[in-house]
Amino acid sequence: MTTATREDVSVALFTLLKTATEFKTSSRRFQTWDEIAGADKPALYMVTHKETHVKGKLITPAVRTLDIDVYLFIDTGLDPNSVPDTDLNTLIDAIDPETGGVLAPAPGSSQQTLGGLVTNVYIDGEVIRVPGDLDGQGVAILPLKVVYM
Repeated sequence: MTTATREDVSVALFTLLKTATEFKTSSRRFQTWDEIAGADKPALYMVTHKETHVKGKLITPAVRTLDIDVYLFIDTGLDPNSVPDTDLNTLIDAIDPETGGVLAPAPGSSQQTLGGLVTNVYIDGEVIRVPGDLDGQGVAILPLKVVYM
């Protein structure tokens, strides 16, 4: 059995995430929200922060888990009639498997495997949300786990 490389996994996940909606900007190289022009949002950034290996007692490959943060940036401007939280909800739902987002497993499967490359990809933990009610600049940070051998 050939183990997927970290880069194969990162490219596959990033490629899938970019299909969630029509992002004006997307990158695996992080920028802060003030470095991204309003016209370049909504924006998607994906950053791997941590990797964990757990080896069982048997002679088997270690189970690897990548901790990846997905940053979703919005610019709703200062229109008092717009609701920035609505824009964040729409972006999060486009990714969340529970609402039919791109992380939903393929039909007949119970896990998102990136086409058989990994065991599972899922949102795990606290989703940070800053809607941008005061300045029109918002962000949501989704904590993803990618599990594979």
